[in-house]
Amino acid sequence: MRSTEALTFLGALLSSGAALACETCRPAVEAGIFNEHFWGRLAITVLPFAVILCVVARLHFTARAEGEP
Repeated sequence: MRSTEALTFLGALLSSGAALACETCRPAVEAGIFNEHFWGRLAITVLPFAVILCVVARLHFTARAEGEP
């Protein structure tokens, strides 16, 4: 039952469209997002995921090296 709920939720996320601004506001919204600070903000947003990935990878390979299944 849980896998069905997870698949339904994933399907809803993948099929939903991105938030759209009206034709009048679209240039201002895009200019506010894709400005000179974009790459720095993207890096700060992705950094926690990269840290978690590094910790999990280290734990995985440490356990493998010690002979644990």
